[in-house]
Amino acid sequence: MPMVSRRVIRSYEARYSMGANKASMYDLTDAIDVHAHARGHDEEDPMHAAQEASRAGMKAILFKSISPGRPWEVARQLQEDVDRWAEREGLRPVKCLSAWIVGIPLKPIDFAEIKAAVEGGILGMWMPPVTSAWSIYRLGGRGVWFDKSRRYDDAVPPVAWDEARKTGIYILDDHGKLLPAVRDTVRLCADHGVALSFGHLSPQEMDALAAEIGAIGFRRAFIDHPFSEVFEFDVPTMKRWADAGVRFALTWDELSPLLGVDTQDMVAAIRAIGPEHFMLSSDAGIPLLPQTVEAYRLLAAMLRAYGMTEVEMRQLMTGSAKELLTLS
Repeated sequence: MPMVSRRVIRSYEARYSMGANKASMYDLTDAIDVHAHARGHDEEDPMHAAQEASRAGMKAILFKSISPGRPWEVARQLQEDVDRWAEREGLRPVKCLSAWIVGIPLKPIDFAEIKAAVEGGILGMWMPPVTSAWSIYRLGGRGVWFDKSRRYDDAVPPVAWDEARKTGIYILDDHGKLLPAVRDTVRLCADHGVALSFGHLSPQEMDALAAEIGAIGFRRAFIDHPFSEVFEFDVPTMKRWADAGVRFALTWDELSPLLGVDTQDMVAAIRAIGPEHFMLSSDAGIPLLPQTVEAYRLLAAMLRAYGMTEVEMRQLMTGSAKELLTLS
């Protein structure tokens, strides 16, 4: 009979050692979610996410995606609605923060749009995620990105690098240097205190972006879901990024059945690199995953069950993100 896997054995150890204090397992007081999806339609409704976050005592949500419109205006209206609702309910309203995603919809980088978003009041900026050439090469994409006559929900498997370069966004020029619009975006984020995610960039793009960030002393950069197979990170690689001042946003998506990361490996990496370099986020809100607050709650509970202390959890849930987003 084959041996039971280390993953399954550790899961039973976690179950046996949790104790009966369910309330502390799920405590999200002052937690900050730095990567949430709530644009309605195929994602959670943003008002529902904000209400649930307020009920949970969370401090802030950075909406990577939000209902159609200018994100900063949508978030501002959402904040007003949540404030009124929370006052009636006797709750502290969660702070609703907006972001801008470079490359969604898929089109050439437009610095004028980026500048308008930053001046409008966004607090987060994403380099191209699923529309990046690297992501299309590693994960595939949507049919309409390859041919406008194809359906938006037509899934295309990973393609060769040359085809991915033709279809997706690549932020380097022919000499391996950052495109001027990208370099200007980094400096704009630095000038306005906007957090910058590396998105789903390739290793060479990340290296070039990191060089620019280091050159100007920018300390608000982060990498989402570092355990996702879209990247090729191991602990030494993550330590190198951490030493350069880059943080990591862990997600429920990584622990979900969709990506299937082993929680004990995530905890070991946090301990090896240091909790001060990590933050928590949901990256959920779609039908295949829990809604925003529940996804965040599950991520926090899993880390607690696998041995993270409350001091470490407060750093993961609040401390690092407060510094990234300059929240009081």
